[in-house]
Amino acid sequence: MAKDFEIKRQDKTFATRVCEIASATVIEPGDLVALNTNLIVKAGAASAKIAYCPNGSADGEVSVEVTEGTGFTLIGTGDGAWSENYRGDLAGISGTTDLLIDVTGGTTDVIQLQGAEDSGVVGATTKIECRINKPLF
Repeated sequence: MAKDFEIKRQDKTFATRVCEIASATVIEPGDLVALNTNLIVKAGAASAKIAYCPNGSADGEVSVEVTEGTGFTLIGTGDGAWSENYRGDLAGISGTTDLLIDVTGGTTDVIQLQGAEDSGVVGATTKIECRINKPLF
């Protein structure tokens, strides 16, 4: 299974931390995660703050590595086709099993679409560059 998100660029401030996950929770490599009762869970459309999980965690494991801050950009798939007009816009996430960038908005603004020339291909839903706008840590 392909990762929902992948790191495209890291800067000098890129950092991760190990956090406790909710019981019987599977976090796949490349998932976006959130907190629920101070435990890591897979993020959803209503998540107010998020982090990226580079390596994942299987059922029965008690911790997972997640990102801190915004010292990186991600590549993900949009729930609609990329438009140059989206550069710099704030967005949410959609989906449950497969997480997508809500390119037409969303109410949480947890993601910022990037403005570089290679941030996305007009008319395509894949390889959209974004940055976490509201980091969990």
